[in-house]
Amino acid sequence: MMNKLLVLACTLAIGTAAAAGPLRTDASAERAPAKAAAAKTAHFSGTIQKYDAGSKDLTVKHEGKDTTFHVGDTAQVMKGKEKADASSLAASTGAAVKIDYVMSGATRVAEKVEVTAAHAAHTAPAKK
Repeated sequence: MMNKLLVLACTLAIGTAAAAGPLRTDASAERAPAKAAAAKTAHFSGTIQKYDAGSKDLTVKHEGKDTTFHVGDTAQVMKGKEKADASSLAASTGAAVKIDYVMSGATRVAEKVEVTAAHAAHTAPAKK
């Protein structure tokens, strides 16, 4: 009778532990994935080559190389000190631009686009 009682107690203990699920130990807490770090903002500057309003892609040339940025609806677009609509970028070909962006997979996503006037040609002052 004592053996049956011991077997019953052990069975109940094992069943209760199994139903409660695995225990989380310090070691398992270390293996748990950490929260993803916030995307790091990077900076880029160059000259606007083109803006495609359909795809919302802005192509910028820097040191002879074209780089494309996606300008989403949440991007802040500035022309000088004034806020502007992203569609105005199409008329800004040749203008200098500074872009704050984050990477989303392999895509550069613009958070802020600052357009300045195109560089004026330097000419010597007229002689009198």
